[in-house]
Amino acid sequence: MIRVVLTQILLFLLPFIGYLVYRLATGGWAGVRVTDWSRVRFALVLSGVIMALLGLIYFAVSGSEQSGVYVPAQYRDGELIPGHFRQP
Repeated sequence: MIRVVLTQILLFLLPFIGYLVYRLATGGWAGVRVTDWSRVRFALVLSGVIMALLGLIYFAVSGSEQSGVYVPAQYRDGELIPGHFRQP
């Protein structure tokens, strides 16, 4: 679960990181006016939200390749039986 959360945070921050790299590569922040920054910030937040939603959709659609019912690990007669998928 932590992998999914960290992936969503990274997907949201990716446009901000890209913009930071772009600004540093083109000469810094000298040409940015306050009125322009509000538009840029809105575009970055919107694109970050869209990327995070696409990531959530991807994780929802690409589920487990296993089919059947999961049987958790059990301890029987001194022997550990690992978890497995039982076919219905």
